Amino acid sequence: MRHSWTLDRERDEEDPQKKLKYPRSVFFIVVNEFCERFSYYGMRTILSLYLNKALGFPEDTATVLYHVFIMLCYFTPILGAIVADTFLGKYKTILYVSILYAVGNVVLSVGAIPNTEWIGAPVEDAYGVPQTVVSLIGLFIIAVGTGGIKPCVAAFGGDQFIRPQQDRQLETFFSIFYFSINAGSLLSTVVTPILRDEVECAGVETCYPLAFGVPAILFAVALAVFLIGSSSYTKTPPSSHNVIAQSTSCITHAISRKFKAKKGEKKRDHWLDYADDKYDTSLIQDLKGVLTIVLLYLPMPFFWALFDQQGSRWTFQATRMDGNLGGGVAIKPDQMQVVNPLLILLFVPIFEAFFYPLFNKIGVLHRPLQKMVFGGTLAGVAFVVSGLVELQLEPTYAKIPPTNYLQLNIYNTLDCNLTINFNNTQYEVPRLSALPLDDSSEYFKNGVYDLVATSMNCPDLVNDTLMKTLNMTQYPSASLLFSYSSDSQGFDALDLAEIELEKSDNANPRIRILYDLATESNGENVTFMIGGFEWTGLPDQGSTESMDRLSPGSYEIKYSIGGGDPVLIRSEEFLTGAVYEVVVASDNPGKPFMLVQELTKPNSVSILLLIPQYVLITMGEVMFSPIGLQFSFTQAPESMKSLIQGLWQLTVAFGNLIVIIIAEAKIFPKQSDEFFLFAGLMFVDMIILAILAWRYKYKETPDSSNKEKKKSISDSSDSESIGDEGREQDTGM
Repeated sequence: MRHSWTLDRERDEEDPQKKLKYPRSVFFIVVNEFCERFSYYGMRTILSLYLNKALGFPEDTATVLYHVFIMLCYFTPILGAIVADTFLGKYKTILYVSILYAVGNVVLSVGAIPNTEWIGAPVEDAYGVPQTVVSLIGLFIIAVGTGGIKPCVAAFGGDQFIRPQQDRQLETFFSIFYFSINAGSLLSTVVTPILRDEVECAGVETCYPLAFGVPAILFAVALAVFLIGSSSYTKTPPSSHNVIAQSTSCITHAISRKFKAKKGEKKRDHWLDYADDKYDTSLIQDLKGVLTIVLLYLPMPFFWALFDQQGSRWTFQATRMDGNLGGGVAIKPDQMQVVNPLLILLFVPIFEAFFYPLFNKIGVLHRPLQKMVFGGTLAGVAFVVSGLVELQLEPTYAKIPPTNYLQLNIYNTLDCNLTINFNNTQYEVPRLSALPLDDSSEYFKNGVYDLVATSMNCPDLVNDTLMKTLNMTQYPSASLLFSYSSDSQGFDALDLAEIELEKSDNANPRIRILYDLATESNGENVTFMIGGFEWTGLPDQGSTESMDRLSPGSYEIKYSIGGGDPVLIRSEEFLTGAVYEVVVASDNPGKPFMLVQELTKPNSVSILLLIPQYVLITMGEVMFSPIGLQFSFTQAPESMKSLIQGLWQLTVAFGNLIVIIIAEAKIFPKQSDEFFLFAGLMFVDMIILAILAWRYKYKETPDSSNKEKKKSISDSSDSESIGDEGREQDTGM
């Protein structure tokens, strides 16, 4: 039985002069796309920092996991295409997979809640294994969900139009669809870092559950909007055969027959011709065209290897830069990703209206592959720029001792000089000062050391010598504080206190307080106050946890004993990205001594210096991604457009796999060297693509005015994929 809507569409197609109304159903699809892209990019914007800072993965491991996630998002579209084309159709595939997608968002949001119990197993701290497992499960479900709907949504929108009468309206739809992708991405890239950094929840200073939860809510809205429009959709049924499975079978059969061919048997012009005993000539010819395109695809993953590092390596790079713009305005590190969608919305009309007509007029870059080679080259230049920026940042990075070594800071809060002998070396520490042993030649090999400290002409001290054993095997970096003993008759040294030298992920200053107030606390707890934040430490002496919630600026530092009235010590300025240790000690109640030691230099390079590399990579994207989709659509055989679309998505997946391999290999100790490596590989890769492009013979596009050729509805749905390019050639819902 034939569907009534099929008959209506055929009658409309037979009357090319009939003016058709713009289908209302596409507006549900566009709103749905906006909400879904807000959800996806909102989650993805903060993902690398979540993996690194909340789940505790090292930066390299976080980079690998981030790109594994992206890779899965672009491997799964093949599965979504098979399900939609063969079993369920586009509408049901979008609906069912979206429900799975929504579940993944909820799992990730709940998994981001620290200090929770999962199935009776308590999370011992904010970074417990159960939280990690639940979060990774949520990410896997999201990857399957977003990948499953990627090949369906834009094509489903295209199904709402009747061709050729509505071809012009179809172009408008893809422009609106493209805009909705980038608008959702732009908004979420601004909002989710704010939710992550400026809201405190679940007893933790950052709020990843809320930052993931808001995108989850937006996706629920996306699903609801999609369902509301259900009655108005044109729903194309799945085809009766699976092109991907049929193509795979044909290739396998041809290879098998070629190797089994007997000597003397007539040779074929092409190895695929060996399948002509079982498969139609048209299928074999189409597959020859597909394999030619696949050969051109081989260099293309390198572009995505560079492009997708905006959300990993470039975001980590931004955390080590100064985001203050003056006037109280500051840019958060993960908000720098907003530059890409913003520039996309700016560059696309400029390139379409000015640059491409200019290129055609002067006879350069007028072929799609030529544009793609130039776009890829721009991406390589972007990584040269990022490597140069990294060289400027390296002097401001934390000095981390190598494995099995310790870096030591010595503080003398006595009113006299100290002479310290240990490790066969004598150190002179002036009164009321610090001696940071942070040069690589001054690191101590892990071990147990005997120390002898002698005060030099210290007034009122009865005991002027101290002997102490130091266990220097526990920490990579530590502090040693010398202060007056509680009876003020001698002096003592606190046990080694571990310090954290790495910069904070939010570019705020990181502050830790080391104190000895035994002469006045009398066994009561000590509370320190800076800028509205409080730390309550142990009685008498000890250290507070590191804190990075304070924005850069000048703050009064106060303390109180046992909840009493605060005592002002003095004001101090804390700079962006620096790591500080504040040392407080006293032998005179109410008049403490304070020393502020800068352990790691502040972020002195402006975050705006990243803009040139974002401009270059976005210009490269404009000339690579939509042009690549256009090339794939126009050059693909009519029966293979879905297959080519799936293979194009796979280039993104393999690009992320390249990042994973290089990050895991840890070829270079410096990030700048890795950036330069990617740039060099990209330049070589584009030379290879240029050679392949020079040898490629373009398939001529048939005259669109030829009405004699009847296009089936399934071919019409295939053609819709040409406009399915958002950020990163995005075809997702």
